[in-house]
Amino acid sequence: MSQIKKSFFLFSILLISISAISQDTNKKSAAGGPASAKELLGYWKMISIPNLAVNKVNPWPQPYQWFQFTKDGKVSSMMSSVNKEYSKQELHVLFEAFQKNKIPNYKVSGSFVIIDNPSVKNYLEIWGTNIFAKDIEGIAKKGDLMMTLDDGTQTGKVVYYRLLRRIK
Repeated sequence: MSQIKKSFFLFSILLISISAISQDTNKKSAAGGPASAKELLGYWKMISIPNLAVNKVNPWPQPYQWFQFTKDGKVSSMMSSVNKEYSKQELHVLFEAFQKNKIPNYKVSGSFVIIDNPSVKNYLEIWGTNIFAKDIEGIAKKGDLMMTLDDGTQTGKVVYYRLLRRIK
């Protein structure tokens, strides 16, 4: 089997496993498990997943995205068509410029991260999460965060995968 086919096969199996784990349990395994509130804290950069075709929708089409999860339950994000390697300090300054009352809230509930936005009526995102406990060749590194968004029907049908790497 070629390396590309092998990577695609492993990635597909991984996504199915993550979907099942993030929806059915909040226990950790040798491969990883749901993110705790403490594990989410800090700054993250989106990493391209090996097979973008698994995303049935792309609600956030910019290829470069950065996130901040804070202790007070706020999640800030920004997107760009241009790649940049921001430091934590640079992101802190950028995210501090956001209007506090416009920043979405998040809370961890079991294996899910629930995001609401007080400035947008009826806004709600429910994400399954998985923190990788070890490197997965060609896909993710130990400590990476996979977030899965379902189709809004609460049936567990994942339509969007987001892979994040912590900015140290």
